[in-house]
Amino acid sequence: MRKITFETPALFCAGDASGDLYAGLLIRQLKAKFPEATILGVGSGRMMQGGAKLVFHSLGLMTFGLSDSFASFLRNLDTYRKIARQLCTLQPRTFVPVAYPGVNLLLCRLAHRMGMKVYYFLPPQIWAWGRFRIYFVRKWVDAIISVFPFEADFYRKLRMRTLLIDNPLAREMARFRRNDSRRKIGFMPGSRASQIRRNLPVVLELARSVRKQDKEVELCVLAYDRQQFPKLGEEFIGMHIVDDDRYQTMKNCDLLVVCSGTASLEAAFLGVPQVFFNRPSFLDFHFFRRFVRIDEYNLTNICYGTAVVPSFVDYRKRKLVEKVSRVIERARGRAV
Repeated sequence: MRKITFETPALFCAGDASGDLYAGLLIRQLKAKFPEATILGVGSGRMMQGGAKLVFHSLGLMTFGLSDSFASFLRNLDTYRKIARQLCTLQPRTFVPVAYPGVNLLLCRLAHRMGMKVYYFLPPQIWAWGRFRIYFVRKWVDAIISVFPFEADFYRKLRMRTLLIDNPLAREMARFRRNDSRRKIGFMPGSRASQIRRNLPVVLELARSVRKQDKEVELCVLAYDRQQFPKLGEEFIGMHIVDDDRYQTMKNCDLLVVCSGTASLEAAFLGVPQVFFNRPSFLDFHFFRRFVRIDEYNLTNICYGTAVVPSFVDYRKRKLVEKVSRVIERARGRAV
């Protein structure tokens, strides 16, 4: 596949922490090769660290699931209008949407009509659900940029121009070495407010269970942003919140309990044992079971093509606590 021509100024647009992370790493690589390139960003801290000039702060905009999407519809509509005004005002030559399809697909339509090149980085997961979106991707997107071989193959079979690049997370994670031998378990309840709200009660119950059996093991919550945990009370006694130097803390853990696909990949690239769980709403759990076209929900397992990570998805807190606790207990037994 012939490489795409990347013209600047370029505007990257991400709606959550994962998209901001990937965009920041890619922007850093682009700025290293083309230091004079003008790269603008709709995102957060990772894009700024990569070398982009932020024109709109978007951290925490993206939602997951039907219930959250319905509740945030008006907010997403307002967000679309604000970013659309930036596109019209700035007139970049290239628009790079990053994940966030609920808003980014509409922005692709606008950018395409304005004559911009549109390169979708981390494209809609049509291979999992919502195949109808391929019509809009074909119509408004010039090329797909993917970091997953299976995804690149999928889009190529749909005759979409697709560029497969090395996953920038792998290079980032390779820098870290463990520098603390104390036994530690890290909990990663997610980056979106809706994720944290549903997953945190499971995390706290798991932490209490571990603490009852082993008072010596260190417990921590790895957060993308400490402000997402504004009301920490007695339930967090014995745990501490880490929102800086996250990757080094992850590397120093004996086990990570993760709740998002990006966190699972980070743990895999770091070589840290992990267990994955996710707690969707009752509505989302039953809806996606009917419409999702894949049987595996963990991104690491999808990438490797086999169940290398214990993975549990359920809306019932008790069931998740029981299943994940058994994995934690086995992991602790091996670590002792």
